[in-house]
Amino acid sequence: MANGNQRLWIILIVAGCLVVLSAAPTPLIDNDGPLYGKIAKNILATGDWLTLHHRDGQVFDKPPLTMWLIALSFRVGGISYPTIRLWQLLMHVLLVYVTYLIARLSAGREQALLAALIMVTGFQVFFHALTPQQDIPLTLFLALAFYAYLRYRTTGAAAHAVLAGLWVALAVLTKGVVGLGIFGVIVGPDVLMSRRRSGEHWHWGHVAAGATIFMAVAAPWFVVGAIRQGTPFVDTFFLKGNSGVGRLFSPRISALPPLWVIPISYVPSLIVGMLPWTGLLPGAIREGWRNIRTGPAPLRLCGLWAGLYFLFVTFAATDKLYRYLLPVYPPLAVLAAPVLLRALDEPRRLRVAAMTAFLIGVPLMIAGAWWIAVQFPEDVRLLVPVGLPVITVCGLAVAAFAAAAIGGRARMAVALVSVGVLTAYAVCEWTLARYWDGIWPWPRVGATIDRLYRPGDRVVIYKYPDAFLAYFAEARVEEVNEPIVLARLWRQGRVFVVLGPGTQTDVPDTPRAIVLESVPRGLILITNLAAP
Repeated sequence: MANGNQRLWIILIVAGCLVVLSAAPTPLIDNDGPLYGKIAKNILATGDWLTLHHRDGQVFDKPPLTMWLIALSFRVGGISYPTIRLWQLLMHVLLVYVTYLIARLSAGREQALLAALIMVTGFQVFFHALTPQQDIPLTLFLALAFYAYLRYRTTGAAAHAVLAGLWVALAVLTKGVVGLGIFGVIVGPDVLMSRRRSGEHWHWGHVAAGATIFMAVAAPWFVVGAIRQGTPFVDTFFLKGNSGVGRLFSPRISALPPLWVIPISYVPSLIVGMLPWTGLLPGAIREGWRNIRTGPAPLRLCGLWAGLYFLFVTFAATDKLYRYLLPVYPPLAVLAAPVLLRALDEPRRLRVAAMTAFLIGVPLMIAGAWWIAVQFPEDVRLLVPVGLPVITVCGLAVAAFAAAAIGGRARMAVALVSVGVLTAYAVCEWTLARYWDGIWPWPRVGATIDRLYRPGDRVVIYKYPDAFLAYFAEARVEEVNEPIVLARLWRQGRVFVVLGPGTQTDVPDTPRAIVLESVPRGLILITNLAAP
């Protein structure tokens, strides 16, 4: 029976990985994807892999690894939706496997498989797969670094210390010095706590070897950048900028919520992000706390990892973006797995977990959708074809989970909710592929501009900060926000202008504007083709 259960979990994990990989051809839905794609196109066009440029030739303020991966993917497979995203989807699948490996260090095979299942079916983790950003790579490299660290503490093999240094270096090349900070904030307390326990290895020579590899991999790009750009580079990546430590402590860099909101700012995101396993959260938190004090090394580290990282992003002076939570989910999956395994043998526990997900997690998900509708009422009509089916299927999946758990069918309940949420994710991919380019038709707008563009023409996006046009149009795109600048360009020569909502009155009367495309969101592509 145990082997049969494990086969079931393996089938569900494989199905989850296939659903993740099937997201490759879905359209881009976030500004970061086209922004990073444009930088990758610039890399291939200029051959400069060291100084990253985006709009209007500005030097980009984030480390290069994500853009390098996209550029390499473009070079191998051409420019398309799958190539801008497939590398990240493969990392996502690898992250599920690394979560299994970390759980396996202190648990049996079924418990480790449940950790991987929680990871591959988790609500927030899946939706990060849709946008190529730094967060999936950062989470993977941190997980690999912590796994190598745990293996080193267990075996004392220098190779694992070296691998830990390599993975931390890649985390730094992905997100900046914050990657090293996260690793140090978590490993530091673990080292201090482990000094009181026997059987854990630590040799300063091995640590030096890991640090050497870290410097050899992470430092060269930063050194070249500092030499090329001087003080502005140092400020951006080490002190005051978006990728420096100043971002963690200076509210002037980020948009912070009111002070009273900060301690609870990530709580709703965590509850919804853990769906359909929200009901396991209290038990996972108890597991983490207990294992920090008395548990085996892997679970102790996972407790520190989940707790300290959550506090780190909660109280750091950064925007409270939900994607910053992503690195907390691998340790939570490892800590939730023993809770779920016990619940499979004690139906009462699973009933409580399922009902918690249904009565708290699902309403919060609906409340989040309602909040978006209130904040962006002009988008509701456009987003309903994409969002409503996903919310409905996910809600029904958690309802089936609760019903099966109440009926005492524990393993069926877990299988049902896993299949249900994976179906919801597949529905999300289908609706995005079916509707998104009609809702947000930037590929068509870019193709229209490129078809009519002639050397010497100007392409402008007016009063609408957006990266999609610059990615989909081959012509250089300029951002303009002043009516006087728009008027000057309009009268100087041929120009294509994407107007932000409600800005049509800023367009001069002569030459007469010709409307080429209307975007449902309220944007209009116009031109003055009659201009000399």
